[in-house]
Amino acid sequence: MKKFLLSLVLVIPLFATELNLTTEDGFDLHGWLEKPKETKKPMPIVLLAHQFGSDHTSWDMLTMRLLAKGMATLSVDLRGHGKSTMQKGVENSVQMPKNTSEVRTAFDASAPKVGFSKIPQDLIAWLEMIEEDKSLDIQQLYLIGASLGGASLIPVLNDYDAKALIALSSGRSNSSESDMALSSSLAKTYFIATKNDPLGANVNALEYGKKAIAGTTLILPGDGHGTVLLPKVEEYIFLFMELSR
Repeated sequence: MKKFLLSLVLVIPLFATELNLTTEDGFDLHGWLEKPKETKKPMPIVLLAHQFGSDHTSWDMLTMRLLAKGMATLSVDLRGHGKSTMQKGVENSVQMPKNTSEVRTAFDASAPKVGFSKIPQDLIAWLEMIEEDKSLDIQQLYLIGASLGGASLIPVLNDYDAKALIALSSGRSNSSESDMALSSSLAKTYFIATKNDPLGANVNALEYGKKAIAGTTLILPGDGHGTVLLPKVEEYIFLFMELSR
């Protein structure tokens, strides 16, 4: 069901194509589709959703490795972040925390202002758009998210049969759609967090892992949160993706 106005706006180097869509509530969203240089058949696609207060560039190093493995990537700026801050011609950005102690307060203020509950539907809209690209194999879909992005990807499993979902320091989702996705999707899910996560993502990871049909949880030592964990867990992620094919 196409509820969004979709348009291709720009081609940039390194085979990255900037895409744009406008949501029903007027947010102008931006995403970047990158493909391996040489492909002879439809390629797997990885949708990447960043954490609160960040943007799509937080995935740059991981994207390069995914491309080298023959996988296309779509990394997006979530509503209120990066280039996705205009709503009906007026700027509507998240409240940025000045330091780590203000993250929770800034998040709670931004959630209703920007409409975080609508992010899962935004992500589904991105997938609806790239489904039309015959060079991509939507049957080989992988979902990777951090914190807010990780939690927002869970409900996507209600609409798409992903090969795997990987969430770093996933935020908490109390929606029935998330519970339904975890209890009904056969997608392999991997929830990663640190033991002393400052926002309680370790508790979320354990809870999600128990609810999921094919859930795996990895709890690391330390207190890192989100994409800061990537250097430690990239190899685990690639192994999990390989086993999920």
